[in-house]
Amino acid sequence: MNYTIPSTVFIQEVDDEVIILDTNTQEYFSINEVGKDIWEHISKNTPKDKLIEELSTKYEVPKEQLEVDIQNFCEALEQKGLIKKD
Repeated sequence: MNYTIPSTVFIQEVDDEVIILDTNTQEYFSINEVGKDIWEHISKNTPKDKLIEELSTKYEVPKEQLEVDIQNFCEALEQKGLIKKD
């Protein structure tokens, strides 16, 4: 993935929930398990094809649908300033 996570953004697991905190805006965001998996791959700079392959297998979702979902998720994160395109 060609995104970076700003140094002002943190992720924390609380009970069964995953929280993203933007320390600039003091906003909290909650993401589900799939979102957490995508976030982890973003933080590791996993190539998009590898991410789609892994998540497609893990969640038994068609690759085409997963690619659209990942793109939408990343666009939402980017709009909130939680990730930046390289």
